[in-house]
Amino acid sequence: MANKDFDDKILENVKLKIAISNFEKEEKPMSKQKVLKMVAMFIVIIGLLASVTYAGSVIYEKIFKEPEKIENYIEELKVTKEDLEKVITKEEAINKAKEELKRYKIDLDVKKIASIELQKNPNYDEITYVIKLSKTDQFFIDARTGALNNFYVDEGLSLEELEKCTSTREDVLEQAKLKLKEYGYDENEYKISYVYSNADNDENKSYYWYIWFSKEYDGVFNEYQSISMTFIPKINKVHSLSISDEPFENNEIKITMEQAIDIAKEKDKIINTENYIQKGVDAKLDIVRVNPEVYLKENGLENGNETATLEDGTIYSYNTYKMNGRVRKAYKVTISYENRPLGLTRTYYVDVTTGEVIGGEDIFDKKVDENIID
Repeated sequence: MANKDFDDKILENVKLKIAISNFEKEEKPMSKQKVLKMVAMFIVIIGLLASVTYAGSVIYEKIFKEPEKIENYIEELKVTKEDLEKVITKEEAINKAKEELKRYKIDLDVKKIASIELQKNPNYDEITYVIKLSKTDQFFIDARTGALNNFYVDEGLSLEELEKCTSTREDVLEQAKLKLKEYGYDENEYKISYVYSNADNDENKSYYWYIWFSKEYDGVFNEYQSISMTFIPKINKVHSLSISDEPFENNEIKITMEQAIDIAKEKDKIINTENYIQKGVDAKLDIVRVNPEVYLKENGLENGNETATLEDGTIYSYNTYKMNGRVRKAYKVTISYENRPLGLTRTYYVDVTTGEVIGGEDIFDKKVDENIID
């Protein structure tokens, strides 16, 4: 490793304090044999606690794990015999889709199916059946469970016709709630967390509206448990819909935002090898997915972003690391700099329970053409 992990330093310091405290609590002088026995026992305990971290006086499991590298990403995209043994059949996928789509008032006509194929996403260990009726009408089914992940349906309107379907934000919010209820979701469980339109919310030009409904924890929306849709309120038509229902631990808040800021600042001393001058710090409570960005930079590794040309000539961009980390409550601590190119900030995810840095955003500098930088 290029640097000693800051979280491990905290862990070792706490262990040392516990050890000293245990020795100080002894009222009588200890024999040499007893001291040796106690030290030996403590060494064993240290080994057992290698995978935990501390917050206050409570012991918690360490959340961040060393990221798994995908050695041959393009090869991993191929569907293998082993994959087929773990998924439902095409016929089962079609039947599941027909049943699931009834909820959204869509009648899947099997005769109109142009193709059905399996697609893999190695970063998230996902495998999906993609059912296509046309270039625009597509349905995505989890190939292991048969659950509907998302769909796209052509509304059958030309651009000229769409431009006549503008709606106000007020109308959108009201109709979107009705649509959610129509689909059988509890409006008390899913609340509107994001609203945007195709025209930067200019109501005179907005016909496509993007709406997210999310579950809420401690005043924070969880995008990993959400229903998002592209909606045309004027004609009461949903163009696309996506469902996310990932496991969320709703971990307990045990550290303060001020503590999280201090942890992030210390981590930035290790990460900021370019010696950019810190300008400001901002923080907020959020729900995030554990990712390897900070770990990679700290250990002198590349960020994993690569491109490859497929057999059909398609240029494919991908990341060589698994991204299916746990979803946790964390403080997002964003540090701005006076002299970082493009005015980029760095954001650190500090777990609210353990105080670990479990990921981040924009940790690596962007590779840009020097000629376009003033």
